[in-house]
Amino acid sequence: MVDDRVRNIIKAVGLEGLIWVPSREIDHGLITALVERWQPETHTFHMPHGEVTITLQDVEVLFELPVDGDAITGSTQKTWVDVCRDFHGFQPINQDNYKQLTGQRILINRLLEQVANPLPPNAEEDQLHKYSRCYILALLGDTIFMNKFGDRVHLMASEDISQIGGCLLLVQYWAWASFPYLCPGVERGSLVGVSGLPVVGGPKQEKYSVHIFRDRYREQIASMLPSQVVWQPYEAKLEDLPPWCVAGRAVWTAMVPLVCFHLVEKHTPDCVVCQYRMIQEISRDVDIDTVLHGIDLRGKVGVDWMRNVVHIDEWGNRLQRHCEAVLGDMPPQHEYHDWFKRVTRRFIDRLGAIVTLLVTSQCLLHLTVLLSMKPLFREYDIHYYIFWILLNIIFTCLSSLIAIYP
Repeated sequence: MVDDRVRNIIKAVGLEGLIWVPSREIDHGLITALVERWQPETHTFHMPHGEVTITLQDVEVLFELPVDGDAITGSTQKTWVDVCRDFHGFQPINQDNYKQLTGQRILINRLLEQVANPLPPNAEEDQLHKYSRCYILALLGDTIFMNKFGDRVHLMASEDISQIGGCLLLVQYWAWASFPYLCPGVERGSLVGVSGLPVVGGPKQEKYSVHIFRDRYREQIASMLPSQVVWQPYEAKLEDLPPWCVAGRAVWTAMVPLVCFHLVEKHTPDCVVCQYRMIQEISRDVDIDTVLHGIDLRGKVGVDWMRNVVHIDEWGNRLQRHCEAVLGDMPPQHEYHDWFKRVTRRFIDRLGAIVTLLVTSQCLLHLTVLLSMKPLFREYDIHYYIFWILLNIIFTCLSSLIAIYP
């Protein structure tokens, strides 16, 4: 968007960051491998060395979106054709074989048609705002409110904008920041993206099926080393970021429900305090709210979601609901690690477990033999023996990979 009038409106509602979010191809293999480790009870990913999750800090820093403000809620008792006309300035076409508006979701391409031509220089304020709403809604649909087919966006996002639900692009960028070894290389000569982060390219997946990449990511995650986890990827740069990237710092560690009409998801920073350079204690018992997880919009065209008063009040008291923990680096001998190994599942599939354990056992075997035979070798002979062991380990790894990817 090059029209300053529209950009000023986008900036006023706090969504300017979405304009700068680099649009990258979604790495579905990576997303699938992460989703397999998602625990809906705690809203965290169970990785080999502890729990991690996407927090309000990640949303604000990576996407420059405001995370503090009033809960997004209200009544959906509306005639959505009229909402589209009043807020966006056009009447959607709904025919038997072609429907631009399905229920409460509008085609993103129809919104783009409204902003395909430049706004007239003498546009009145009403025309300016309708034009801007079309662009903003299309922008939201292309980044954070996309439906599973990727072609529609919900009109409820038209009425008020200050929080988000979630998106695959955010998950992907968060994973690249937290686990850099999973991130593809930086493109030479590429532009710098949001918050000064480099624009990176995803793997070319058109020649291979998604499960090939998924299995590869499974293996990489299962064999992850503690040094390959970046618990605080932004800590060194927080003071250099623009003010709007840290404006919601006061709520980053708030244990609150995140409310967006029918969606109520718990923000659980107390399960991942290592991401704030705190020492993680054994997690508390989780209150699983199956009712919240079962709510969707099917059969609920007209509902006043303001009735969800309890969760709205909890969000309203967010500044008094911070998680508390001891500041410092996590000790490797902390009791949390033993507890986590008992309650988590390291491997997702049997094949990944066999390959990883095979390679690990080979390494341990050769190391044991080396240590036991050290007195038999003069110092300069040891180097040749180490070289032989490394060749053997490489051969074992290659054999395992050939078994997986023939």
